[in-house]
Amino acid sequence: MRFSSLSFFYSLIPLSLYAAELPPLTSLNEEMSYTEQLATQTNQNIDYQPFILSVWEQKDLIPFGVHTLKDALMLLPGIDMMANTNNNRTPVIRGSNPLAYGQTKLAIDGVVVNDRSADTYTGYLDFPIELIQRIEIVRGAGSFIEGVNGYSGSINVITYAKDENKLQNGALFGSFGSDSARQAGFWYTHRASKWRLSSDFFYQSNDALSPIKVTDKYHKVGYAPLNSEQVGFGLSYFYDDFYLKGRFNHFTTGSAFGNLSALPNREGEQTFPSWYVEGGYTHKVSNALTINAKAGIMEDGWEEDSRLLPPGTIYNTIPFPNGFWADLSFETRMLYATISADYTGIKNHKITAGYTQKYEDIIDMSTVTTNKSGGSTLVDYTVTAPFIDAGSACRHTDEFYLNDTIDINSQIALSLNLGGTKASNLDVEPYARAALVYQPYRQHIVKFMVGNSFRLPSFRELYSQNNPQQIGNPNLEAEHVISYETQYLYKPTVDTTIGVNLFYLRNKDQITPNTTNKMYQNIGERNIKGVETEFRGSIGENDLTFLSYSYIRGETIKGNETTDYLPYASTHLLKGGLSYALTPQIKAAILGRYSSEKERRPNDSRKNSMESFASYDLILGWEDPSGFYIQGALKNANNAIYRYIAPPSTYPDDYPIEGRTFWIRTGWKF
Repeated sequence: MRFSSLSFFYSLIPLSLYAAELPPLTSLNEEMSYTEQLATQTNQNIDYQPFILSVWEQKDLIPFGVHTLKDALMLLPGIDMMANTNNNRTPVIRGSNPLAYGQTKLAIDGVVVNDRSADTYTGYLDFPIELIQRIEIVRGAGSFIEGVNGYSGSINVITYAKDENKLQNGALFGSFGSDSARQAGFWYTHRASKWRLSSDFFYQSNDALSPIKVTDKYHKVGYAPLNSEQVGFGLSYFYDDFYLKGRFNHFTTGSAFGNLSALPNREGEQTFPSWYVEGGYTHKVSNALTINAKAGIMEDGWEEDSRLLPPGTIYNTIPFPNGFWADLSFETRMLYATISADYTGIKNHKITAGYTQKYEDIIDMSTVTTNKSGGSTLVDYTVTAPFIDAGSACRHTDEFYLNDTIDINSQIALSLNLGGTKASNLDVEPYARAALVYQPYRQHIVKFMVGNSFRLPSFRELYSQNNPQQIGNPNLEAEHVISYETQYLYKPTVDTTIGVNLFYLRNKDQITPNTTNKMYQNIGERNIKGVETEFRGSIGENDLTFLSYSYIRGETIKGNETTDYLPYASTHLLKGGLSYALTPQIKAAILGRYSSEKERRPNDSRKNSMESFASYDLILGWEDPSGFYIQGALKNANNAIYRYIAPPSTYPDDYPIEGRTFWIRTGWKF
């Protein structure tokens, strides 16, 4: 616990430096409602919410050199990043099933953008920070987003489409850097007395390769293609109580380490197309009752066009003289509608109830590969041997939820959440959550939380077929978690928070591929316990400082692979940064991160553990009063190699993803 002691000691240093008084104490229900209404506030009221909730504003993220949504998430306690052999990335919170997807939900302006393929959102992790006004992250079961039930966490991104400060404002931005990286974009909002129109657009690309050479399963040595190209466009329109919003996102990336654990061709690529349109209406029936309705359509998919095996490969005794090529694609569609109501007619209660219907389906699919019997010709297997069972891959879902926040007195509030989901291929999955928030004094807040949650299996886990690396199982059950959490927060000033939270998680029915036949099964259980400490505020007059430490430990119960530790999870995570205003226009910052070694599964014959990682970034920026700014960052200045876990029987070593890079950004806010 040496790192925890240092972190906690450092967090206590500034306590004697604060003299600013906090506003008068009101009911906790009022504080919680106030948080939801004021999206432009900083962390003034987030601490009263009945979750382990962190909120970062763009103005606080940019001084630390945050360039994308992924960069922002990596500042949070207990969050790590993992990816599969295709570099399909996902945040991992508190070590929960690191090789799975769908553990967390991502919403942009309230619209959940997880795809139907693997229940992930890798195509949105490079979303530019210039478009983001505010990020709200819940660590643990539940969600700050109404009607969303996160399994291990949820992320709500609020763009500048919701900014209410000016009649018209916007920004132009761009950047360039290592690996021929370039970016350009804008956002703009225009407001009138009854309506508001917002739009944004960005383009970015890079030619990145793995920072070092790798050796694949077939002993070929080379660089893995990690290049990417992305185009995004968003539009939203609000008129009185009606809104219409949509977003288009097209993300293409290199084939990375290959679908079959072989280095692909440099030109190989995979694409994650996504778009949605949602409309909604709010009607205030009375001072106590408000009705909300919304409906939308979302389409997303996955495409791959690359060489999966090198020329001359003999696979299962079958020769492929020109290698094995694959052109795979499928497209899904989701239709959904929600109706909900907010009621405050009962004294000291705020009640919210809602019902959602969803219909998800694969609407197009194609499987074209090299002849599986050998040779070099391409064969269309869309009908005879598709890579996913498109005929079975559909799901109708009914979801309901009921929430009540009760002011027991001016110091104690109770939050109760009930809900459930009935999917057409699964039994009813209920969930419940209770949280008690106690504030004996304005500066002190204590929370106690208990709840359960679940994650429905994705289409890939259910319906993948004719793939030696992953076989779907239509009989899968949902993953389940029971969580126990407590948190203590100390707020010496409005803008400073020091917190400690303890958690214990019981995960069961975890979905992982069977090591024998690669079929997905509910065979994993994880009991996870840990502590997170966090400080955010100012030590002096011209700085912004944050520091966090996470300790995560537990056990995995999986037949003969049972362990008294968590495979592929760091026990210690330490993150911190200091931004200092050298002048009113110039800010310099340093950012550091450390993660301890990650132990492997018992059946992994490679070296005992994945090495620890430590890096630091250097940032310098200038912004004048007119809104023009320029900033440069040297990322991972010590050139440590950051890696993602490579599962057993794939690559001899783990996937190297990041080394030292730099970029320079500039723009104009108006």
